[in-house]
Amino acid sequence: MRVLLVGFGAFGLWFAREMCELGHEVVAIERDGDLVDRYADWASRVIVGDATDPLLLERAGAREVDAAVIGTAEALSTTILATIALRDLGVRQIYAKVRSENEARALEGLHITEAIFPEREAAFRLAHRIATSSVLQYTPIAPGFSVQEMACPDDWIGRTILQIDPRVKLGIQVIAVKDALTGRFQLPPDPGVPFKPSDSLVLAGSDEALARLSQG
Repeated sequence: MRVLLVGFGAFGLWFAREMCELGHEVVAIERDGDLVDRYADWASRVIVGDATDPLLLERAGAREVDAAVIGTAEALSTTILATIALRDLGVRQIYAKVRSENEARALEGLHITEAIFPEREAAFRLAHRIATSSVLQYTPIAPGFSVQEMACPDDWIGRTILQIDPRVKLGIQVIAVKDALTGRFQLPPDPGVPFKPSDSLVLAGSDEALARLSQG
């Protein structure tokens, strides 16, 4: 996969590094030459320049990328101009970092794939983890629905997925099981194997159903 990244700040750096570690190509565009010199090894290729310039984007290979990520959020006008230029070059998947709900709404008219609000998402996950001590990880997937990792409920220990039937009876899907002692990860889990006290479960469902489960 080939991705064009606009902005080499903290968000862009971590995104580029992770994508490269996953084996994908990241071409980054950054105005600050000092940042480029310092972190050039974190991406497949880094270009110094203005990502609102269609000619620069074309020279960077924007027409051939699978997706573009605008990670600057330094100014909404920059994000808008970069988005328009990328659209004109035929980039279909565009993800843009925003700083507020108002900025996200402003970009809706440009039909971007997704507005990314990292601070809100991190705070949201942390709030759920703190509010429910049994929840180890929280990932929203749609309004009112999430994927959560939590310790195996006490009344599930010694029973199997077939016996509990959580999908039908609770509206919850067991996606995976992780044994904290051995590190063994089962995806998908064996529905006939009893849960152990050392198991943590990756579950999908409504926030309401998962909250009831975590609270016993």
